[in-house]
Amino acid sequence: MTSAMRSIPLSFALAGLALAPACGTDTEPTTDEAPATWYQDVAPMLAQHCMSCHQAGGIAPFSMTSYDDAVGHAKQMVTAIENGTMPPFDAREDADCTPRFSWVDDPRLSATDKDTLKAWIEDGYPLGTEAAVPPPPGSELAGVTRSVAPDQGWATSGDRDQFICYVLDPQVTGTQPAWLTGLQVNPDVAEVVHHAVITEVFPGAKLDALVAQRGIGKPFDCGTASTPADFVVHIWTPGNQPMQTSPEIAVPIAPGAKLVMQIHYHPAGRTHAPDRTGIDLRLSSEWPRRMYFVTAVGNASAAPVLLPGDGDIDAPRFLIPKNVADHSEHMRFTIPPPKSGEPTDVRLFSANPHMHLVGTHISAKIERPAARGTDPKTECLANGGWNFDWQRTYQYDAPLDLLPSVTAGDVIDVQCKWDNTLQNPFVQRMLTDSNLPLQPIDITLGEQTTNEMCLEIFGLSIPAPPKPATLSEPFVMPDMSAFKMSPSLLVQ
Repeated sequence: MTSAMRSIPLSFALAGLALAPACGTDTEPTTDEAPATWYQDVAPMLAQHCMSCHQAGGIAPFSMTSYDDAVGHAKQMVTAIENGTMPPFDAREDADCTPRFSWVDDPRLSATDKDTLKAWIEDGYPLGTEAAVPPPPGSELAGVTRSVAPDQGWATSGDRDQFICYVLDPQVTGTQPAWLTGLQVNPDVAEVVHHAVITEVFPGAKLDALVAQRGIGKPFDCGTASTPADFVVHIWTPGNQPMQTSPEIAVPIAPGAKLVMQIHYHPAGRTHAPDRTGIDLRLSSEWPRRMYFVTAVGNASAAPVLLPGDGDIDAPRFLIPKNVADHSEHMRFTIPPPKSGEPTDVRLFSANPHMHLVGTHISAKIERPAARGTDPKTECLANGGWNFDWQRTYQYDAPLDLLPSVTAGDVIDVQCKWDNTLQNPFVQRMLTDSNLPLQPIDITLGEQTTNEMCLEIFGLSIPAPPKPATLSEPFVMPDMSAFKMSPSLLVQ
């Protein structure tokens, strides 16, 4: 996504975390009744918030599934939880930007949980009454009905990032759409998959030509050409959980439509085995109240959307200078009037911030001409720190009818910050992966991992069309042109 969003209707590394072992304790664990115990309080808490990563074979550097494991790392655990690095969840509530709603599946510990953990440590790690430790929640998509994957993989290599597309067939037949309520991208060669963008192409001459030229399940270079899309279904980034919705809101997959998966490969100067990243789908026949799509706001390269910033001389310029630890860029987008036939009841369902390796913070607000219904005049839409390895889609925990509305005249304000010094380990990683000397470089807006971005990818909610009276009545897909993101706006 390399240019500003001009028209939308109104898109730590735990393995690198090294914590020193805790000092041992001479206190013997007790089984007497205590305010907090391992079996009754701490183990269930860690199972819910930590053990999915901190288990044998998990991506975390140590396990916390046993009593001895937890005691050995208890004090470091408290430190990581208190400073917000654990669990890895970068949403923040600051004085100048706190979202109105909480987030679905927020993994952070509550104040009560933190107090329980501290009390358990202070009391000498009491065991409590022996009980089974609950299993941690899985990260797999529940209820998968179909999986699609390329027939032929792509072996990426070299120092330059590559953009490869695959046409995939979800096998939706008949006269009515299937409704997508869940999607999970499963990276095959995970270390090279920078992100994946899933789009849908409706039946017609364009799709026929695409299949004739590219085939099904075969890789083709789409880095410089137009990525086929009638609209964007989903964007997967490292660390993201499965896309899941309730039956009330879903993505229509039209009969005969195909999915196009665009993968941004980051070879990091090495040759890798062929990648066959696949997709799990959860499809339903239940007709939803609303539909879900993806668009994006950000990546402005010039005035008037990009505002003047530090270091700009003659005109605003998206440039992150080397050896500057707290550089920021600021942009504002005014929502234009809807075109004829475009939906007007548009609400934000989710926010997925996107930057590259050097970013440290991103926030987005909306400014309305006046308060509207339950929506305040000014609202924080998303706010948080940034970690490239733990990107996430933040879904508002609110009823569909109370989600933040967006309409003509509203202004979406996006701000990003970067640390472009060697004190930022991600700068070192960027330079090493690109076979460059360990000296910071000026960074501009662009597609490569040595470029940067400032982007908010929003999930949109609009009313679903009426359900046809009979199965024989063909489904008419609503006009989706306003939701199509140009290739320059896809996450590059």
